Amino acid sequence: MPVGITDLAHSLRKNTAKTAVTIPLSHGQQLVCAALGHNTLASFQAAKDAEREPQDFEGLAHVVPDYELLSTRADQLGLGLSNKRLVALVNAAFQERLPETRVHDSFFGLAMHIQERMEDAVISDDDVNSEMANANYDGVDEVYLEDEIDPDEATIEEPLRVTIPGQVNLGIDTERPYSGHQVQFEVAVTLARCGMRCFEDAEIEVVSASLDQDWGDPDEEPPAQRTLAQALAQELNIDVAEAELLTDVQPQELTGNSGAMTYSHLFDFTGQVSPELAARLMQQHGSLQLEVGPWFFDNIRQTVRD
Repeated sequence: MPVGITDLAHSLRKNTAKTAVTIPLSHGQQLVCAALGHNTLASFQAAKDAEREPQDFEGLAHVVPDYELLSTRADQLGLGLSNKRLVALVNAAFQERLPETRVHDSFFGLAMHIQERMEDAVISDDDVNSEMANANYDGVDEVYLEDEIDPDEATIEEPLRVTIPGQVNLGIDTERPYSGHQVQFEVAVTLARCGMRCFEDAEIEVVSASLDQDWGDPDEEPPAQRTLAQALAQELNIDVAEAELLTDVQPQELTGNSGAMTYSHLFDFTGQVSPELAARLMQQHGSLQLEVGPWFFDNIRQTVRD
């Protein structure tokens, strides 16, 4: 069943029915339109008539509410609701009426969602996996994209179309002959805008993939093994003896929203360092935490302690 402005406004009204500030249906319509980038209901209706907004929201893939305009419009209507409450009400309305629609708090949030989808598309692509199989690799370290997408560049008239290069960085299997550890790829993205704050789902396609066999010197010796203490000492610019005291800290694995890939590891040395070393680390780095890339543990020699 089609879902429109009034349906979303009914959710706003229902969810404030038993609160100190009740939103009338007419005000709810104005607030929904503000969240969609229009100062008035009439403005949204005119844009809809001109086919510059969706005729209904059923099947809408993404919305990026204009929370600033939403707050301004609520003040104009004299509703006296906090920004936090307004955001919660609008998000709940979309969740109730359009559970398949993804609500993003900013264009950057939408861009990060699309980036995760691009990374997933790369990892699951048959050509990429075929090239990876030729590398004798030891796991995937990261999928690196050389550029970011800006959803706000898409217009009603012209979808945003970009081709972004990147590479899959692979762990080097030192037990096998070296045959490359980077798969170069290009991924094409098309993002269509169907309203001021509404977007269709991005179309994503991996258009090329090839193992970079010329990266580095195939005859070069693999990087020297080092201990975890040596690696931490280098990252923190401290002595190895001091770093030895930090090697019992278990790093936290940081993944994206999908949880399918490790983007980095986080060491938290709070409570593990002496006051003197803590003061020095705070002075040098401004934190007692250290975030390292997924390749940090490559070539780290395991040590056995008594």
